[in-house]
Amino acid sequence: MRLCFMLFIFLQFLSLPSHALSKDEVRKIIKSKYPDARITEIEKEKYKGDKVYEVDFQNDGKRLEAIISIDGNIIKMDIDD
Repeated sequence: MRLCFMLFIFLQFLSLPSHALSKDEVRKIIKSKYPDARITEIEKEKYKGDKVYEVDFQNDGKRLEAIISIDGNIIKMDIDD
């Protein structure tokens, strides 16, 4: 039983991202898609149970919001209400 528990903990550890993004890296992701973006806010949040970055920014006169996973994938991009 103890071996099963230790194996479970080890597998959970392996599933964790090895490197969480910094806010500067998040900023670079947005700028790579929207070079003229003016980023107004970057916050750590939870989205569907996962830790993410929520980024509010303006581009071409539109207020946008991006949800970026801690491993750098853009999960969602939408107009910010």
